[in-house]
Amino acid sequence: MKRSNRVPWLAGVLTVLLIVAAAGVYAWRAFHSPCEADAVERTSAFLVTQMTRYDEVYVSATSGTRTSIDYPVTVLQQILMDTQAVDVPACMRTAKSELVNYMGDVIRAFQAFKAGEPDATVRDLLDDSYAHVRIFISELESVRKCAPYCLPY
Repeated sequence: MKRSNRVPWLAGVLTVLLIVAAAGVYAWRAFHSPCEADAVERTSAFLVTQMTRYDEVYVSATSGTRTSIDYPVTVLQQILMDTQAVDVPACMRTAKSELVNYMGDVIRAFQAFKAGEPDATVRDLLDDSYAHVRIFISELESVRKCAPYCLPY
């Protein structure tokens, strides 16, 4: 009875594929980790600091009048631009996006207030901003828990 040469050949191919796959995963993790734990901590600290600075200016601007909010809104816009400019790990893009959306909605609310738009318009923009900041905080917590094994999305 003749033995088939296919079985050892197939086993060899599968072994090589497993080794190549393992090496590929290792190389990807070593050279292109999308969510390095240290990077997540640094970026989280930066984003939280930006949010804190933003909120301090935001709170002070709420006591202003339509004619006195120009300077605080300019400072808010600068904080927004600084936040937009920072590069974040792939797994933190959603969190950054939500923070930027929060900031943008607050600025639009102040602009609507200054323009004399109805209170309902300002309130809707602020409601949207609060939803974004809640999602930002939730995303940040999720990424901190999964780093460095988070998948970029």
